[in-house]
Amino acid sequence: MVSNYLSIFSASNIKKVLFPSTTSGVIWQYFAGSLAWLAVVGMAAMNLRTYLTYPSNSPEVGVTYYAFLTLHGWSAMLGLVPFAAISVIAYSMYKDGMSIRRTKLMSGMFWLANAGLIFALLGGPDMGWYMYPPLAVEDNSNFHAFLNYHGALMGIAYLALALSSLAQTIATVNLVSDAYATKPKGQKLGIFSAYGVAFAVIIALTLPALTAGELWYTLNILAGVPINTLLWLVLFWFYGHPVVYYVPFPLFGALYYFVPKFSGRPLFSEKWARWNIYLLAIGSMLIWVHHLQTFPIPVPVRLWINLSTLVLASGSGLTVLNLGLTVLTSKGYNYKDPVGMATLMALIGFILGGVQAVPLPMFPINPIVHNTYYVVGHFHLVIWTLILMGFTAVFLDVLRTVRPGFDYSKSATRLINAGILVWTIPFVIVGYLMSMEGYMGMLRRVIAYPTTFYPYNLSISLLAEIGIAGIVMAVGSALVEFLTYSPTTTVSVSSGSGSSTPSISLATGQNDKKGEFFDNLKLKLNNSVYGKSSELRRVR
Repeated sequence: MVSNYLSIFSASNIKKVLFPSTTSGVIWQYFAGSLAWLAVVGMAAMNLRTYLTYPSNSPEVGVTYYAFLTLHGWSAMLGLVPFAAISVIAYSMYKDGMSIRRTKLMSGMFWLANAGLIFALLGGPDMGWYMYPPLAVEDNSNFHAFLNYHGALMGIAYLALALSSLAQTIATVNLVSDAYATKPKGQKLGIFSAYGVAFAVIIALTLPALTAGELWYTLNILAGVPINTLLWLVLFWFYGHPVVYYVPFPLFGALYYFVPKFSGRPLFSEKWARWNIYLLAIGSMLIWVHHLQTFPIPVPVRLWINLSTLVLASGSGLTVLNLGLTVLTSKGYNYKDPVGMATLMALIGFILGGVQAVPLPMFPINPIVHNTYYVVGHFHLVIWTLILMGFTAVFLDVLRTVRPGFDYSKSATRLINAGILVWTIPFVIVGYLMSMEGYMGMLRRVIAYPTTFYPYNLSISLLAEIGIAGIVMAVGSALVEFLTYSPTTTVSVSSGSGSSTPSISLATGQNDKKGEFFDNLKLKLNNSVYGKSSELRRVR
């Protein structure tokens, strides 16, 4: 038994894990990367929230606070988001009969992207995840772009980030290419994969803008190439606004797939859903300029900002309407299923978080609230519900799909559903508490704040502790159930029909935990009980 367990760590098995050769293996790899960065994001968030529970912080605390803030932001936007998006897109292809042909390329880009981001994070970036110039390239006695990297090492760190985002771009381009090459002939894409592939194209078009910005920083530090702040911001926000949709829009495809399934009826309007792809995809790349509301931009541009933002918002509203009507016109939604529960929470949470976003880009509202916790409450509420709950729904479905016959037991189902609720309810409250703080004037990215906000910050931290226990309960219960699953086996012996040779039937079910059962049983029964002439039949 010990040798069997140790064989798991053989060189061949390790190679299969590090460089999987199948589509499902690549999906698992990117899912694992997403979960790893999610853990980093969560730990950094809870550390920085700890400092926010004390209104009277000394200036020295600011350095530690900003380190955790940057670790939180970079891990989320540069690690969790792209890996989660790629895993969901790859799974949508897998569900629709497509496959990844260049699996080694996908794995290679996975490790290159992780290595580049980890190297940059080890330098202790100290300017916040947004990386605005000129502070992002400063290295003097008053401010350091990196706490640990100085001089040429700063340029190398930005080069590492550029390689990371370039690797993610290559992986996404490969997904689009393989989807086109392996698409079943004569069939249109299913709604899940249609959204996945469409927004893989958006990632492939917009992520290079981040790579260009990072390379510009590298050239500035290593070769003295000057940086035009406004042009750099144009590059950054051409990536920086669509990136917030990298995961949500493929998850819209997942919701369009799961909601009808658990509602027991077809999607209310598949035509709406498919036309909405164009509205969301094109709109997401056109409204990045609303992040420059505080700049002295012309009035016509401000009018375009408001109009284009409302157009994109209408696309999200159409999604909610379509899915809502699917649920409301059904005979009943199966929320007891773990995937169904996670899907429903993602939809409800997106509605609650999306409502907060409508006034945000409008002038003059944006200049008033853009630097407050109102913004933090809005986008974190969408992250905590649509993104994390939608991602959880897909993850739970992946576990079912990759192992035929596997399903969640009644006890596991109760634990998963309870965990989903324990996560969702506290974090919805947290999102609105943050927005209320912002409405009252609480600034983001600051460590010292008026004591008026102390009860809010303390409540937010306590509720977050409860919510984190919920997501661990949900995902942990599912993984334990999955990892301990093995078909149950029962044995029956009959004399056979018209033959004196005994016949042994092995029937498999769900609960046996010993993977080597069949080999041992075959050896013992054939050689010891009935002799080598006996028949061994495995009944599935």
